[in-house]
Amino acid sequence: MRAVVLLVFGVAIGCSESGPKRYRVSGSVTFNGAPIPSGEVIFTPDGSKGNSGPQGVAEIRDGKYDTAWGGSGKGTAGGPTILRVNGMSGPRGKTLCEFELKADLPLQDTTYDINVPKSAVAKPGREI
Repeated sequence: MRAVVLLVFGVAIGCSESGPKRYRVSGSVTFNGAPIPSGEVIFTPDGSKGNSGPQGVAEIRDGKYDTAWGGSGKGTAGGPTILRVNGMSGPRGKTLCEFELKADLPLQDTTYDINVPKSAVAKPGREI
């Protein structure tokens, strides 16, 4: 019986959330005023502002993103963050835009809308 209790306790500890706290970020993402069909948003803590922690990623789907979607979504560390948007015409489509901006994200779940300017258009011939 002790072995079963120890096994259950060990599994519970192994499955608990570990590592730095991550926060959910979601919102809309547009390019030149139109929703970006596909792509990703990458969240990197801004080391130049003294921020550290895990990098986060969110898939873009029809002009929306959310770090909680699917198995690939990972929350952000919050605080000063560098956001990189890779917008695409569709899954495995042409790269529409590449844009980087800085934001000070709260240390809690939040909504953050991203507007990518026309000047962030991808260079000709670049496809992913």
